[in-house]
Amino acid sequence: MWVDNMYNDEEKAIKFIIQAFKGSKDKIDNMEKCFHSILVGNAIKEITNSEEIITAAYLHNIINSTEYGYEDIEERFGSIVADIVSEISEDWSHTKWIDRKKEFIRRIKMSQDINNINIIVADKTQDLLSYRDLFARKGNKIWKELNINKSDAAWFYRELFGIAIAKNANVKLTNRYKREISFFFGDAS
Repeated sequence: MWVDNMYNDEEKAIKFIIQAFKGSKDKIDNMEKCFHSILVGNAIKEITNSEEIITAAYLHNIINSTEYGYEDIEERFGSIVADIVSEISEDWSHTKWIDRKKEFIRRIKMSQDINNINIIVADKTQDLLSYRDLFARKGNKIWKELNINKSDAAWFYRELFGIAIAKNANVKLTNRYKREISFFFGDAS
């Protein structure tokens, strides 16, 4: 049983992601992996007061990127948060990047929860922002280093943008996401 009653849920989530990602650095920008999660949580915190949604945003990468799973999140933060994190996590049983992204797009198209879409938009915006330094140094060679076909990446980020717009995702989040897509791929549609 994880007991941490002296903190509110947001503080517990930040503490948890720092512990879960301890020593893990992003290979792209060499930042601590928890930094990305904190930025996504902060972006969502600007658009909602829901503790569950904010907490899930901070924890969005736990299932995909750490040893912790659904049960760990449920024990610490409850089933609502664990369900959100699970729904927005990619299925890593698909080993090819493009197959994983196609499955993710298929699931997200069916999502009826705008909060989940907003978290995904904030997450993918931060992904693209983290690529900027590498892009400044290497230009379009970045995609080879990331082991991603540029046209596949353009399809994925644009497809998510289209879903976000169709589902009326938060305008502030989608505008920022659109700027990043345009920076890398010329336009968002």
